[in-house]
Amino acid sequence: MDMEPEAPSAERVALEKVLASAEFSRSERLSSFLAYVCETVLTHKTVRLTEQHIGIHVFGRPDNYIPAEDTIVRTTAAMLRKRLAKYYESEGLGDPVRIAIPRGSYSPVFVANDAVAPAAASPAPFVLDPTDISPEPRPDIQSSPAPRHWRNLLSVHKYRTIFGVFAALLLVAIVGAFAAPEKSTDPVDAFWKSLLFAGHETLFIPADSELVMHQRAIGRQISLDDYIAKRFDASTNNVHGPAPPPFHWRRYTGVISVTLAVELGKLAANAPRGLRVRYARDLQLNELKQSNAVLVGTADANPWVSLFRDRLNYHIDLDVPNDRILVRNDAPAAGERALIEFAGTEREKHGFAVLAYTPNLSGNGHVLMIGGTSSVGTEAGMDFLLDRDRLRAVLTRAMRPDGSVRPFEILLQCALRASGTTDVQVIGVRIK
Repeated sequence: MDMEPEAPSAERVALEKVLASAEFSRSERLSSFLAYVCETVLTHKTVRLTEQHIGIHVFGRPDNYIPAEDTIVRTTAAMLRKRLAKYYESEGLGDPVRIAIPRGSYSPVFVANDAVAPAAASPAPFVLDPTDISPEPRPDIQSSPAPRHWRNLLSVHKYRTIFGVFAALLLVAIVGAFAAPEKSTDPVDAFWKSLLFAGHETLFIPADSELVMHQRAIGRQISLDDYIAKRFDASTNNVHGPAPPPFHWRRYTGVISVTLAVELGKLAANAPRGLRVRYARDLQLNELKQSNAVLVGTADANPWVSLFRDRLNYHIDLDVPNDRILVRNDAPAAGERALIEFAGTEREKHGFAVLAYTPNLSGNGHVLMIGGTSSVGTEAGMDFLLDRDRLRAVLTRAMRPDGSVRPFEILLQCALRASGTTDVQVIGVRIK
């Protein structure tokens, strides 16, 4: 008895339609990239799609190539996001399932088209635009894609850099003639004044991406004590087991940290002390007593955040051995959940972010913390922080009679839409 062939999944039908479209059928390079990452996600769910991995398997780069020097993956991903957006605005407008590649990731997500609001509906109050602004690549005789062999995957290669922290130092050149905030009763102005214009030096501490990679490699999280003491290879679980991989001491951070540093540099352009970038590995405990600070990343990417854990209600924890993310709510209000956990591809479709504003360790300054469950979540937190109208709605409730701002926490939830944008909602607020 002949068996009928199994019908292709909705995700593969969506991929086939895109590859057969006028937008993609003429571009072997974009088609190869899209086909490879989609087939990898659909068939080999445990493979981590990194810049290094794609460069080797799609573009035929050698195993030891350096993505920071050869940007073909990043520039092609930027072109791909724009081409997908153009396709879904025209030929693919009615596709039941859409493919999106969130900025900051190379893993595609498949979103049902019924998630798109009708054209006549009111726009969401806060929407992130994921359009990548990376420059278009120049013609390069080495950038021709290798033959399509996305179904023959090799082992996962070690995660490489997503961005160098040296880029954060560019804000020295970007800080220009931006006026200091004028005296105002606006709570947003009061907030930024307390953080950037309070007479203290303000330190910007970006996430340590090399630490995140190392923790994944050794299967456990490094404590703040070990981080301060530079004990990156010390193992507390299996003294007689295999030696952990060496810590390479490279100074990597994410593009979101760099973007936020630039934006805050603009706000602090005329501050008496300005804004100074300090890498997390170089920070001294005493500086969190004497200075204002902005800490980017959750505790797994910026262990200094753990110093303030007892003061906070919302926490984002990484369960390294089980590759899960845990969002904790210590004292849930009516209708709130005490614990949210998710793993795998779920983090590419939705996420959470926490913004927390609290006194520094000596109580004479302030610390702002921003961290997310993924790059999508952290970017949502950053955009909320820089959206004066949305931030004002929370800060109005946090104002004291004397015009100062009380400590506060904001828990955000974000979800990827079929259009490729990210919808962000405030799901929890705590004001002390």
